Formats: sequence, C-alpha cells, structure tokens
Amino acid sequence: MLYLNKYKERVTSVRIQNRWVVFILFLICSFGVLIGLYQYRHTKTVDLSNLEINDIKLNEKFDKKGYEVNRKIKFDRFKFYNSKAHPDLTVKVREKDNIVKGIILVRDEKIHTNFDGGIGSPINNAIENLGFGYKRTKVGNDFSSVKYIDRDNHLKLNLLYQDLEIKRIEFFSK
Repeated sequence: MLYLNKYKERVTSVRIQNRWVVFILFLICSFGVLIGLYQYRHTKTVDLSNLEINDIKLNEKFDKKGYEVNRKIKFDRFKFYNSKAHPDLTVKVREKDNIVKGIILVRDEKIHTNFDGGIGSPINNAIENLGFGYKRTKVGNDFSSVKYIDRDNHLKLNLLYQDLEIKRIEFFSK
C-alpha cells in the first residue's frame, strides 16, 4: 500500500506539471493571436482600386500592343513586359488569364499617373491626393518609402523617394 501511494503522488505531480506546460503554451498562443489582430486592425487602408499608371489598372486584362516581353526576368506563372515607348515601365502579367498583377516605374518622368505622383514629382503631391493613410519607412541611407495598402482589394502602392522627389513607383496586387 505504501508503494502505491508513492506512485500516485508521482503521477499527480507529473499531471500538474503537464497542466502548467499546457497553460503556458496557451498563454503564448493567445498573446501571439492578440498581437496579430492588433497589427491587422491598425494597418491603415486606402482605396487604391482606381489608380492608373500609364492608363494601366491592376486586375484588368492586359493589352500587349506596344509592349515586348522582358526575357531577363523569369518568374513562375508570370510574364514581365516592358513598354517599347517607355523602357523603364515594367508590367507584371499573370500568364494563365493575362491579368495585370503589378506595375513598376523607374526613371521615366514622362509617364503620367492619375494620383499626381509621377517620377520626379514631389512626394507631397501624391500624399495630398492619396491621403494620409500611409506608412513611412527608411530604405537604405538616402531613400525613404511611403506605402499605401488597400486591404479590401488586396493592393499595395509603394513610392520610393529621395529629397522629397519620387524616384520609383511599385504597384502590386495579390
């Protein structure tokens, strides 16, 4: 009988330790979920569905007229096209349904946008037109970035600038 009591005490102490381990794991998981929800709810969102760069909108059919395939960029399920008139304009197109999924613009000041944010234009013009729901980050030594996110339409606009002048525009869809 004495031996059974010792065995029972040992089993009880192991069960108590297991309960503490499960409780601590539950707390850690709960804390992680709370941080994720906080981050999701406090991400600023802006409607980017009407934005156009060189009369191209995201998530619409791509007209290949005036564009040539960029063979230097290889990516599964996507093709990249460069404009013949503006070689610094790159368009990312999903192969299976020919839908525009991204636009990258570098160095070409002649391409117009419908948000007053072309290359070489002041970043303040774009911010005034798009609103103040952006996130500003430092990129490298000299560059800064203004990022707009549209959670409803799954779009992201990234404006890289230096000395308050836009140098690069990246506009992507999921």
